[in-house]
Amino acid sequence: MFPRIRRALVVDDAKPMRELIRIALGSFHCLDVIEVEDGTLAFGAANIVSLEDGELTDGSTDIVFLDWMMPMLDGIACTKLIRSGGLDGFNADVPIVMVTARTEDECERTALDAGVTVFVKKPVSLRSLSAGIAEALTKTPQKVLA
Repeated sequence: MFPRIRRALVVDDAKPMRELIRIALGSFHCLDVIEVEDGTLAFGAANIVSLEDGELTDGSTDIVFLDWMMPMLDGIACTKLIRSGGLDGFNADVPIVMVTARTEDECERTALDAGVTVFVKKPVSLRSLSAGIAEALTKTPQKVLA
């Protein structure tokens, strides 16, 4: 049994990818999916208070999806900001799933070293996204060493 996902933040500049991730989250009964197209918008969006089952949520995010290559602020920079702590709406240990076309082994290592929980290579399917979500929800968060 997986923990309940109340709120997910999906940050990707490609709308079809955001929609596919939203569909995958549906199988985990995610209540609230916030979608933004670049990293600069992610941190404000995570603090949006929304209505859920008639109650206001606290603005916390349970899982984050990031693309690596985005305009303005890329997925690695977003990951480092989240892992630094002190950002409203984010627990520094929130599961982060990076979904990216960067398939080189060194890119995966860079992402994991930055604090990404699970690295999913594009092209993706609902099956691979669901497997990534399941892994992220059960994996012990990596600590980033300075």
